[in-house]
Amino acid sequence: MTKLHDFRDEVEKIFIEFMLQKNGWNVTKTAQALDIQRSHLYNKMERYGIRKTADGDE
Repeated sequence: MTKLHDFRDEVEKIFIEFMLQKNGWNVTKTAQALDIQRSHLYNKMERYGIRKTADGDE
């Protein structure tokens, strides 16, 4: 992997987490806001290890 690729992945992870929090962790609304399919959002969440914790923070 290149450093640029690593940076892009980290920025994407941060942005997805931000959007999920903004949408109350509603995956459907977040996928619509990101203009991607819900299944793609689930794949990205799995890839980046994004999970809602008990208090709602990642």
